Amino acid sequence: MAESDKIFARISECPTLFGMSRATVYRGKDKGLWKIYKLGKISLVKISEVQEAIEASAEA
Repeated sequence: MAESDKIFARISECPTLFGMSRATVYRGKDKGLWKIYKLGKISLVKISEVQEAIEASAEA
């Protein structure tokens, strides 16, 4: 599966994918910008939710 085909990303991948720290990912969740999904012990974010929040903040 190509990187662009991924629906979810691990929290640890967010610095590479979005240029944000893990702490920023959790702050975004606390602010209600996106959800964090659990798969056993793995924490995931939906890539489209994070991208939409980034685009919305860039427009504001």
